[in-house]
Amino acid sequence: MGVGIQAQERKHRRQHQQGQEEREADGDGVADSSALAALYLYGDVLESVVDRVPAADLAATAGVSREWLRAVRSALRRRPRRLPWLVVHLHGRRRRTAAYDPHSGAWLTVHAPRHATPSHVRLVRGARGDRVCALSLSGLDVAGDPLGTSACVAMKAPGVWRVDPVLAAVGDRVVALGGACQLALAEGEDAAAVEVHEGGSWTACDPMPAALRESAAATWLSAAATDQRVYLADRTTGWASWFDPSKRRWGPTRRLGPDAGVSSWGVAPGRAGAERLVLFGAKRQGEGAENRAVIQAWEVDGDDLDLSPGSEHDDTMPSEMAGRLFPRDEDEEDDEEMSPSIGVCGNATGGYVYNASEPANGAVLYELRKGENGSAVQRWEWVPCAPAVRAEPLGRAILACSPVGLDELSRGLRPVSSRRACTDAH
Repeated sequence: MGVGIQAQERKHRRQHQQGQEEREADGDGVADSSALAALYLYGDVLESVVDRVPAADLAATAGVSREWLRAVRSALRRRPRRLPWLVVHLHGRRRRTAAYDPHSGAWLTVHAPRHATPSHVRLVRGARGDRVCALSLSGLDVAGDPLGTSACVAMKAPGVWRVDPVLAAVGDRVVALGGACQLALAEGEDAAAVEVHEGGSWTACDPMPAALRESAAATWLSAAATDQRVYLADRTTGWASWFDPSKRRWGPTRRLGPDAGVSSWGVAPGRAGAERLVLFGAKRQGEGAENRAVIQAWEVDGDDLDLSPGSEHDDTMPSEMAGRLFPRDEDEEDDEEMSPSIGVCGNATGGYVYNASEPANGAVLYELRKGENGSAVQRWEWVPCAPAVRAEPLGRAILACSPVGLDELSRGLRPVSSRRACTDAH
């Protein structure tokens, strides 16, 4: 055993000496802290240290040496950081992007090239992560990664000119639904038109179901994308349906109404496995000073849009968190005027619920339970407002959700706040 340890130490001393000679050749003869760490940290000790490294520092950690890169990859395989990040694209006096790492509880500033993020952004929902995009008469430009740190992918514009469409990435296809400009519609064209982009061109499909045509725009519809379908739900009425772009067909249309008191609806992908959704509903309950916001979640079968077995009892967000998302206005006398407007973004592991009218109020992380049994939501956690959004309350904030990997992190992230600092300032 002692011979093995001595051999390992000699190996790492040789690697350190070789690295020092390379730095001297480049004009840097002073050993930095990374080189010293690479000398004394290796094996199980190194992997134990890497397990505790915040996501923002993983890219720099992986760049120390090949062994450290292997340790980072091994740690991520052993303990995958499964929850998606919350990404905020802010358009105010200047464009900014911030990303929230749910594992370290820190907001990070994204350093994206000026060309990477479109100037007038919309959102493409996707099971593998949301992307910002720019839609014009000349084309549709979609960001190359969730943080907007790489150049956009360009494609042709849909055949119908759209001003507020729902856009979704389903597998290798992009779907444009509704949002058509009424003034630009040609004879026979429908404001609820649907087109699928595949193989470099757009194909027209059947328009939205009748129950969704009055609200056929991204402003009024909540959307969720899986690997097979895109789901739409009217934010106000709860009418919902799904579209399968590979088969070019619509599924059943149902009114999702497990609670008649809900005034605002949102949908997100459900747990991995069979096609499932998580349905969120927000309402106000009580009178006068006792009036408070209540946010509930139910699991829905993705095929027939009925409640899944075992969803008879809903998951309710802790009242303290719901109250922070939708605080009561003491000056507002009419409780109906304070009806909450809920926003949701997520994937098959979890996501975020926020105030669609006031994103500066913060957000709530929800984590989905693994396995088939039990309620859908395992836990809720408060997420403070991004400092950039708080600094520019009049800016337009677009909230997205996506896994973030080493490639995106390596393009330049730096922490701007910790959970404790944000919470204290909020």
